[in-house]
Amino acid sequence: MRSPGHARAFNMIKIAIFTLVFGGFAISSQAQSPIGSTKPSTSSDTAMVFQPAQPLIKSPQELAREFPNTWGFDASFSDYGFGGGVFIGHNFSSDVSGMISADIGTAKGSREFDLIDVNKINRIFVIPIMASVQYRLFREGLSDNLRPYVTAGAGPVVAMTTPYNEDFFAAFADAKSKIVPGGFVGLGAKFGLDPKSSFGASLRYFIIPYPGSLQSTTTESLTNLSGLFLTVSYGFNF
Repeated sequence: MRSPGHARAFNMIKIAIFTLVFGGFAISSQAQSPIGSTKPSTSSDTAMVFQPAQPLIKSPQELAREFPNTWGFDASFSDYGFGGGVFIGHNFSSDVSGMISADIGTAKGSREFDLIDVNKINRIFVIPIMASVQYRLFREGLSDNLRPYVTAGAGPVVAMTTPYNEDFFAAFADAKSKIVPGGFVGLGAKFGLDPKSSFGASLRYFIIPYPGSLQSTTTESLTNLSGLFLTVSYGFNF
């Protein structure tokens, strides 16, 4: 027969065992996922990626398509004299462009000097109005800062004379002119990367045969207006 002290000790042991078993079962239940549950998905990267509607850096070809037209001024120098004019053009592709130009220049005899004008009879002006084509060279091999090209053109040329013994502007009232065909071939290059402007230089040989002659001095007449011209130009693209 157990004593009351033994009975109390035995009951306390049973309570401790029950508490340990029940507590361990509860902890195990919380540690395990319920049946049918899934692991929470890892949070995805929510960083926003900015993509501009248009490229921040445009290629030279894209810039050329934005400004396909050009207009500007040019100045030319030759053995016959000097001149200037205007032009307007359009880029049909990265390699091919067209141009319409109108220039006016003076022409003199090969033995004529400005300091010796006693025997001067006529001032001679040459006005070529040309439609031309330019073809760019070495586009893949050279940088866009240097754009060489070949060019050729043709059109009417106005050959005009005014009396030298009259004032410069008043003499145009007595001007005599004739329209003859002409053309040119040449080499040139454009420089710079500014898409809104262009600077260039070219060397052109004009073929302008003249039927008859244009009297310049008492001893010399011009029968051929052909010659080599150095031309520099500055244009605005739009």
